[in-house]
Amino acid sequence: MKKILIVEDDKMLSTIFEMFVSDLGFELVGIAKSGKLAVEICKQKKVDVILMDVHINGEMDGIETSIIIGEKFNIPVIFISSDLSTDTIKRAIVKNTYGYLVKPIYKNNLKTTIEFAYEKHQFEIKN
Repeated sequence: MKKILIVEDDKMLSTIFEMFVSDLGFELVGIAKSGKLAVEICKQKKVDVILMDVHINGEMDGIETSIIIGEKFNIPVIFISSDLSTDTIKRAIVKNTYGYLVKPIYKNNLKTTIEFAYEKHQFEIKN
């Protein structure tokens, strides 16, 4: 069972994503409202895929957080955002980015994206 970390500071959205993750048969390992907490969870638990909001509370945004997580833990990140600005999307193209979903998120799209990110990451590790 794939282990998913949600990084989202909007309580309503994190609850929706939590339901989706559960309904899709994945295991939720945590919900982080800040980049700092996301990094801490990655230190303590095995995480297979991260669903990361681009704009989160705290000192680091989601993109900065994903760079740190990529360097320290090599975990694939799927960004979830309503931000379609060219600058943000360009910033989000980092080594461990495996998707960029635009809010609102649909459960079936989420499942496909998580499966794709996980399998692609596994393929890259082996090759």
